[in-house]
Amino acid sequence: MRILRKEAWAGRWPLLCVAAYVGLGLAVSLVTSPLGDLGVEADFFAELAPAAQELAAGRFAVANHPYKGPLHAFVLVPVHALLAPLGVGWYRAAVFLSLLAAAGTLLLLHRLARVLLGPRAAAVALLVAAVLKVFFIHAHKASSDQLFVLLVTAAAAVLLTGRPGPRAWLGCGAVAGLAWLTRDNGIVVPVWAALVLLAVDPWRQTWRRRALGVACVAGAFLVVASPWLVATRVQTGGWIASRNLQNVVDEFYGGERAALVPAGGFGSLGQVVAHDPAHFASRFLGNLPRHFVADLNQVTGLTFGALALALLALLAWRRPDRRQWAYLLLGALMFTALGAVFYRPRFSLPLVPVWAFAVALACERLPRWRAAAAALVVASAVSLHAVHATRAVRFYASQQPRHLEAAIAAAPLWAAGAVGDDGRPVAVMARKAHLAHHAGLRYVPYPLMATDQQDLVDRARARGATFLVVGRIERSYLPDEAMLDRLDTLPGVSVAWRDPQTLVYRVRDGRAPAGGS
Repeated sequence: MRILRKEAWAGRWPLLCVAAYVGLGLAVSLVTSPLGDLGVEADFFAELAPAAQELAAGRFAVANHPYKGPLHAFVLVPVHALLAPLGVGWYRAAVFLSLLAAAGTLLLLHRLARVLLGPRAAAVALLVAAVLKVFFIHAHKASSDQLFVLLVTAAAAVLLTGRPGPRAWLGCGAVAGLAWLTRDNGIVVPVWAALVLLAVDPWRQTWRRRALGVACVAGAFLVVASPWLVATRVQTGGWIASRNLQNVVDEFYGGERAALVPAGGFGSLGQVVAHDPAHFASRFLGNLPRHFVADLNQVTGLTFGALALALLALLAWRRPDRRQWAYLLLGALMFTALGAVFYRPRFSLPLVPVWAFAVALACERLPRWRAAAAALVVASAVSLHAVHATRAVRFYASQQPRHLEAAIAAAPLWAAGAVGDDGRPVAVMARKAHLAHHAGLRYVPYPLMATDQQDLVDRARARGATFLVVGRIERSYLPDEAMLDRLDTLPGVSVAWRDPQTLVYRVRDGRAPAGGS
């Protein structure tokens, strides 16, 4: 009976732990993030939320997904539909989706580590991943990052924890396709699966079986990805329409090297490489150690990073088996791919489960008499990272655009009836999309530069904006901020809303009334 109870607890505690994790993340979001931060959630308001809203209205377009695939929108729409009767809007629905994805990642990581390492190591992996600052912060952010991490981890779990055969291979390829439909670097997953099957070969299969496995992964990937590829081809004339190539160009030809970009720009990654192979190679290879050091500081933190590196040194004496090497290879490939773009801590979020697995693997390799010491070190590191996460929560809470609160609350007054001739909400031009989203309007971004007042207003009108926002963010963005206070002296411009921190100008005729302050 005691053994049965112990086994039951072993199966339940990860679920209870993850449920508490979701509750904590939701509480933190509700208390500290009423409007959404100015970092990753600004991307949600500008891109992901409008794409989901358009999809919910039956208007699907490839152009609505310029930097990421459409899967997040297709998942967010039903999540929002389920929560909308409770008064939950798009922003909170997206936060809840991220929490569910983070919970799924933790449970999959626990299962993966339990199968490949054992129950004690699985507990270490779950706890380490859960408390890493970058993972916890993005678990309660409105973004597609956690959904992507979930799919990457799921693809690895399908391939490495099941019996080798067509079912596992097809499943891995299908989930890899979903990962690619979430973020472009999901293409790493089928490449990883092919390398595992052909080179690592944890199951010691014949070459015929290996080739069959690769074919199954590739076929399932293409089946899942093909609707998006076909839609892109039909709507744009090309197979790929992502603007992520610009991130690569900015990394290798930004700043002083911008003049070296050929007329018409680059059309593919191959063109970027071929333009100056030596420069690309040196910059790419130089990015790897720079990103690694940055990850030790900002992703794992020096505590877990140093612990992982020290413990991994033990693997020289007690090497991982082939399936364990296979999962570590996924992290290595993901990390290498990031060398092609500029550094952001959240770009390394898919590496968190692998880092946690590496720590657990190294702890599992310790001699028995050192297990207690390892547990103490891990517990200390977990506690320290809980403190880091708390500080990060406070930082992001300070990044809320609270200067917009009055304008958002008054939106029913100054934006009443603000719909265009096509029946859609009119557009607001601002530096960030928070006001537009919370006011129920469409968003267009500020231009990169404006020469004077009239130029700024003309650009707003050319972009189809009815309202132009001037707040703290916009004032810090343009060099001559004083000109922003006098736009209503121009013909056809009036003040729609004014409070001590925010001005909303009406710059374009339409069916919405001017409102007042």
